[in-house]
Amino acid sequence: MSDQPTPDARRPPLEVGLALLALGFLLAVAFQTVQLVRERINFATILLNQQAPLESTLKLRDRINALASDTAQLAQTGNAAAKQVVDDLARQHIALHPANAAGSSAPSP
Repeated sequence: MSDQPTPDARRPPLEVGLALLALGFLLAVAFQTVQLVRERINFATILLNQQAPLESTLKLRDRINALASDTAQLAQTGNAAAKQVVDDLARQHIALHPANAAGSSAPSP
């Protein structure tokens, strides 16, 4: 017995290998597409879940800004407790400005 192939043993045609390669590539692309679609859906869900906390945070920030503005305005009118709060915050490098500070410096005719 020799190691030489018999004439009946034929190599598989090139088309079979090429078809398997193309099938593997298409499966990989399909898998990646499915994964990307799932990821996009997850990101959209995360974004929607963040909307309510974001809105409540913005409302809270507006209320805190209004409170700070009122405190600064009280301090300007001479309220001792408000002045103390503004001074304590100023030592912590937090500046409070009254809401109508920009509007009160309008030029006179």
